[in-house]
Amino acid sequence: MIHTSSAGDLLPDIRIGVVQGVSYGLFGPPETFVPQARGLGAGIVRVNVCWSQVEPEPGRFVWDTVDAMLDQLDGAVEAWVTVVSGSPWATRHSTGWLPASPAADADRYGRFVHALAERAAGRIRFWQCEIEPCLPLFWDGTAAEYLAHLRLFRDAVKRAAPDALVVLGGAVPGAMLGDGAAGTRTWSAFFGEVLRDAGGLFDLFDVHPYGDPYLVVSLVEACYTQMAAHGYRKPVVVAEHGGPLPTEFPGNLPHLAEVLAVHRQQFLGQLPMPDTSETLAIAEDPAVVALYDRMDELPPALQMFMAGCPAELDAKRHRLACRDLVMRTILALSAGARRSLSFPLAYERRLDSGSRVVGALMFDKLRLMDRVGDLIEHRYPAAETFELLARHLEGAERVDRINVEGLPDLYLFEIPRTGRTPLLVAWERAATWDTDVASAVEFTREWACPAARAVDVFGVEVPVESGDGTLRILASSTPVFITGR
Repeated sequence: MIHTSSAGDLLPDIRIGVVQGVSYGLFGPPETFVPQARGLGAGIVRVNVCWSQVEPEPGRFVWDTVDAMLDQLDGAVEAWVTVVSGSPWATRHSTGWLPASPAADADRYGRFVHALAERAAGRIRFWQCEIEPCLPLFWDGTAAEYLAHLRLFRDAVKRAAPDALVVLGGAVPGAMLGDGAAGTRTWSAFFGEVLRDAGGLFDLFDVHPYGDPYLVVSLVEACYTQMAAHGYRKPVVVAEHGGPLPTEFPGNLPHLAEVLAVHRQQFLGQLPMPDTSETLAIAEDPAVVALYDRMDELPPALQMFMAGCPAELDAKRHRLACRDLVMRTILALSAGARRSLSFPLAYERRLDSGSRVVGALMFDKLRLMDRVGDLIEHRYPAAETFELLARHLEGAERVDRINVEGLPDLYLFEIPRTGRTPLLVAWERAATWDTDVASAVEFTREWACPAARAVDVFGVEVPVESGDGTLRILASSTPVFITGR
């Protein structure tokens, strides 16, 4: 039987959104974050919730975390919950957080998921079974065990909320493009086995396009291709993305060798994950500590990802993040994804900025916002760019890449918008990530509006000429939004 659904059927509109962080309410009281996300223009929010939070003891349910999120929802944004089967008593691998693993009692897992989905029925539209199950860091089990787990999850969710959408655990780039391995099992083999037998068990396929943003389109297309090989097609969504990362700069790699060795051990599940506030508070990775001890000797492209780096390097990384957010989102939408979420909005209180652990070095500065006291209030530049992007994408029907003859490095996209003039987004692919290298390419485009306005990702006006049905503008490595007026 072929299980086929289109993005237009299940997701008629385009929305961008944010992920709260790696956990919600696990290492401290659940925080208010939905109004802040809505203030950025987010149309969808996502959190991870662990079994240990909801059912800390057999049969005793604690709804504080779930209710804290539900109380913030007012219908203005969609909500997505990724359910993580981390439990100190109910799963094969005893933990309060990660890695998730198969339930010791399948019926008990089904009852837990059903109770959770029933509690939030009609409020949570997206229910995801685990984070990135091909990675042992997130799933301590085989592909066959994940399929059985997914079947229990789907049945429990659909009984409680028939209209909810079940999302397959997220795929990392190596799982789809075949360039990643995790110990004795390859990421691609894991998802190959899952996709072969999971056609009737999920509604949406989630992919996480970290790394080179220019691989995003190929990555999304690979998801569709691999589903088609098994006789079905489901909409692809992007539940988290962000960049750039320190590893995207080749000059950083020799200095990161020891850090990446630890990172690999974590992904392989060979190092225990701290799963309490107390263990998090004292967690340090010696390789990261050593890197900070010689911070002044490191390349600027690596220093800018470290806490306490010089202000000019921090400002440069912010510029990179603003560009990346727009490019990565537009590329994903142009490939057909109709949900794209940036990671993260902010971290929980106990996952503090500047900690000497590999995860902080790799991902800490991706956050869009931070705390002022106990409240998530401070906006980093990428948050302002997110809001600018959200405003421009309001009413977007689709995102079409326009190829311009003779300009292979020009990335030009046309976005029809319901009730609004069309939007163009353009940039030139730069030879390097260095935003301080000035380059630009001029292009012309048919233009039906009497005039045009252009602003870049920082909200700065960009000169544009229009008239006689033609638009002319210089495109640089900084994306620009062009609207009619």
